[in-house]
Amino acid sequence: MLAVNYSTIRNNLKTYCDEATDNNETVIVTRKDEKNVVILSLEKYNQIMKAAHIGKDLF
Repeated sequence: MLAVNYSTIRNNLKTYCDEATDNNETVIVTRKDEKNVVILSLEKYNQIMKAAHIGKDLF
C-alpha cells in the first residue's frame, strides 16, 4: 500500500496508475480535511465487489 499527497499524485499520475495496475498496489491519496481517496486497479475493485456480493448472499 502506498500513500501519497495530492500534489505528488497530480504530478505523477501515470506512475501511480501503473503501480496500481501492474503491481497490484493500492494507492491512498491524502488530501486536506481528511477527504482521502483510494486508487486501485479495476481488477482489484471487481474482486472486492465480488467478495462483498458473495458475503451478502451468505447472510
